[in-house]
Amino acid sequence: MLASLIIAVPMLFGRLTEAILDTINPANVDVTQPLAYLSEILAWGFGSLGVLLIALVSVLVVLRIRTRSFKALRLPVLIAVVQIVVGILTLWLSGLADGS
Repeated sequence: MLASLIIAVPMLFGRLTEAILDTINPANVDVTQPLAYLSEILAWGFGSLGVLLIALVSVLVVLRIRTRSFKALRLPVLIAVVQIVVGILTLWLSGLADGS
């Protein structure tokens, strides 16, 4: 289950951070600009991704120790790899669409 959240959780934390900071605007910046609070949004997004990946690796290690087989790891690892590939492709295609 954790493997399927690799894209969703960082996006959720990033958008939630953006919504909160745009609403309360603690630094009194122009929030109509698309890159307002970018560092905070990226920090929360990538931070949540890091925590999620640490949790996923921990669960996989425990699963490997309990089952003593790599067969139990196939599906979660496959899901994680697919999520990472889809995420990277999405970022790359967004860059192409934006002309970057």
